[in-house]
This record gives sequence, structure tokens and C-alpha cells, in this order.
Amino acid sequence: MASLEDIKNEAVDLESIPIEEVFTQLKCTRNGLTSSDGELRLQLFGPNKLEEKEESKLLKFLGFMWNPLSWVMESAALMAIFVANGGGKQPDWQDFVGIVVLLIINSTISFIEENNAGNVGIWKCLINR
Repeated sequence: MASLEDIKNEAVDLESIPIEEVFTQLKCTRNGLTSSDGELRLQLFGPNKLEEKEESKLLKFLGFMWNPLSWVMESAALMAIFVANGGGKQPDWQDFVGIVVLLIINSTISFIEENNAGNVGIWKCLINR
């Protein structure tokens, strides 16, 4: 029989054994643990919660501008200013602004979809409790 320390270190595969043996390995019953056993497990394993990582929304948004498609659009925007109008002509600001607006729209849509997908997962988790 494994110790609770082995279970903490994931040396025991509880997913592949019958449920009654899982209870034996965990030293508990279908009725749960006593208060003193619960306190001991809390000290050994810590609280049963996920860490929440606060993520900067601005950095997450800017992350959607760091991919191959965005690099092509950014390159096209720079070319609209520096390369497309050689020979002393004025930069092509209309194309530059149009490309930058498309880049921002693309990143905004991706950001909103990703943000909504994450929020749906949280709500489903809370609703199913």
C-alpha cells in the first residue's frame, strides 16, 4: 500500500485501479474523511484550489499582433510608407492607415473571441457545481 506522500508525488496511478482500491490507497471511505484526517490532508497537500494568474489585457491584446499574418500586415504597412512611393513622393498614408486599421480589427476580433472562450469555461465550471 502506498503512503499519502507517494500519492502526493503522483507515484501511484489512481486512474487505472478500481474505485474500492482507490479508497484503500487514499485511506478513506465513500463517506469522506474525519475532520482530523481532513486537517492532516490539508497540511500535507495544501488547499484544493487553482492558482489564478492575473494577465494584462493589453499584453494579451498585443500578443495577437505577434504572429506571421500580423508580421506580413505590419511589413505591408511599413512598405506603404517607405518603399511604395520612392523618388521623393509623399508616403502612402491611406494604405498605411487602412492596413493598420485591418491589423487592429483582426487583433480585436481574436482578443474578443479568446476572452469570451475563457469566460465561457469559467461560467460552465461555476454552473456545473
